[in-house]
Amino acid sequence: MKNGVKLVKSMYHCQNVPVVVFEHRCPNPCLYCDLYQRDFLDEEIIAAGLKNVLKKLGDFKGAYFSAVTDIFLKKNAEIAHYLIKNIWEIKKDFVPLIVTKNVIPEKTIKLLIKNKHKVVVQISIPSLNDKLISILEPGSASVLGRLETMKKLTSAGVPVTAVVMPWFDVYEEDENIEYLPRALAKAGIVRCIIGTGVLPEEQKQKMINSNNKLVLNAVKNMTESKEVTTKTGHTLPFEKRILAFERLIKAFNKFEIKARICTADNSDLINITQLPLCEQFKHPYFGEKIIKQKKI
Repeated sequence: MKNGVKLVKSMYHCQNVPVVVFEHRCPNPCLYCDLYQRDFLDEEIIAAGLKNVLKKLGDFKGAYFSAVTDIFLKKNAEIAHYLIKNIWEIKKDFVPLIVTKNVIPEKTIKLLIKNKHKVVVQISIPSLNDKLISILEPGSASVLGRLETMKKLTSAGVPVTAVVMPWFDVYEEDENIEYLPRALAKAGIVRCIIGTGVLPEEQKQKMINSNNKLVLNAVKNMTESKEVTTKTGHTLPFEKRILAFERLIKAFNKFEIKARICTADNSDLINITQLPLCEQFKHPYFGEKIIKQKKI
């Protein structure tokens, strides 16, 4: 990958923006994820190389940083900072959608604070169980590190959305479920996206073969079916997902956090449930028209 970065077409029906893909994939990927293995066809690639990607970003309202690896891996962080800083100099109303499980470098935090009205930051935190998270997400920041990053940003007025997916506490008692929204509320979170996750077959077998009690329990919490239940992997049956979402939304609402269900992993809920869904990446700077492009 020339200069370590590409711009590819949108990967999800709920995002009408291209995706910034970094050359350096997660060296210690999450056990439940297979995106780090994702390759792209020539027809899916919009631009390659740092200068070309930066130039092409100017054609769009925003971009997703990044679906197949973490934007703030040490080898990606400098390139990410360069792209975000310079696209804002070129196009002042550009909106980056930043999704991470890592601690954001201080200089990038300062950049985001300076441009807080034109950035969407999402920080993934599927559980407060640090031991579980260290096993399932070995290349990511600690739970405390993520909460501290959230607090730094929200205290400075940067809106941060917590991403609670895959949710690993599906079968916990109600009072235990409330630990997570309580901690997120203290970190200044007022919005979150939730999902029970989709577990690809290969990752499921690797997790089962680990014979680790915590990992096996995570598999149980993500799926009960022996058959692949979506195009991309295993998930909980429809009825159980609905019940799980109802409980989690109720817990978040108790702490004045608005929760919406991710439809990238739960497209079968669209037009079926009255529960709040996250169906499209939006921002006031987009106006009424959002750039449409063919999904991968």
